Amino acid sequence: MPHYSMPDQERLYVREIGHGAPVLVLSGLGMSSWQWLPYIAPSLRRRKFYIPDFRGFGQSKHCEIPNEPEYQNDAIASHWRDIDCLLAQISQKENLSQGIDVIAYSMGATISMHGMKYGDFSSKIKRYIHLDQSPCIRNQSDWKYGFYGDQQATFLNILDRMLVLLLPYSDQHLAVDTLPHHVQNELISLFNAFVALQSSNAFISFLDQFQITKYLKIKSLPFQTIDYLYWYLKSYQQHNEDYRQALTSFEKPAHFIIGKRSALYPAAGQIAIAKQLKQSKIHILPRSGHALVINQPLFFTQALNQLL
Repeated sequence: MPHYSMPDQERLYVREIGHGAPVLVLSGLGMSSWQWLPYIAPSLRRRKFYIPDFRGFGQSKHCEIPNEPEYQNDAIASHWRDIDCLLAQISQKENLSQGIDVIAYSMGATISMHGMKYGDFSSKIKRYIHLDQSPCIRNQSDWKYGFYGDQQATFLNILDRMLVLLLPYSDQHLAVDTLPHHVQNELISLFNAFVALQSSNAFISFLDQFQITKYLKIKSLPFQTIDYLYWYLKSYQQHNEDYRQALTSFEKPAHFIIGKRSALYPAAGQIAIAKQLKQSKIHILPRSGHALVINQPLFFTQALNQLL
């Protein structure tokens, strides 16, 4: 599997698998490219997938955070620059004159919308599959469907407390479990509060019975180094982008797969936006939250491969 050179000379790992017309897959926060394999398997004989591991995850975990000031608190802009660079290199191997199909989930969809707003990404897309994400993460006077909907203030308070806790260690490229024990304990407490916003905390309560609890919780974080944990948290704290106009201006075929029970991004907001596109179709997973691939894996796999 190849690595691609990025503008700062870091080498981004990109999983290439399958045969046929190309598809770019942009993952959600914390995902690795291998996690897509069960869901795209039915299409591998007729589609070739390019699935990057974003910086800090999977086989790109050793890539450094860009040192340019404009990317220090903006993981989304940094990832878009990487994807734009990757597309230029893919175009040297594939005929992208008609564009490329794009599957974009959660953070990957935010990166796509950032590219639509700032990088003319729309002109490079043949067909767009948008998986459970809001075009406007922060709530505004005319938008109440951002991150955690009406619980957003509570989430932002937890986020702020995490950042204050991690600030003294924010430049350390060390495993999260090397933090001082009192910091780990407070981080776990805040993580528990975060999890409680989106689902039952019964599993974590169950783990609390065992001595291995803290180890499991630290390992369950999607970030394994302190600097990356801080970078992503800071990026979400600072993220005030509104992509509604960029997304609704997309004129090519678009499909929205939405978890009806999504706590992170209320389905009503996603549906309202999807209806504004000229060529959009909405696919609702009735028993799914934000984690489409976990909540209804068979339904999700069937829907995705029918679209492909």
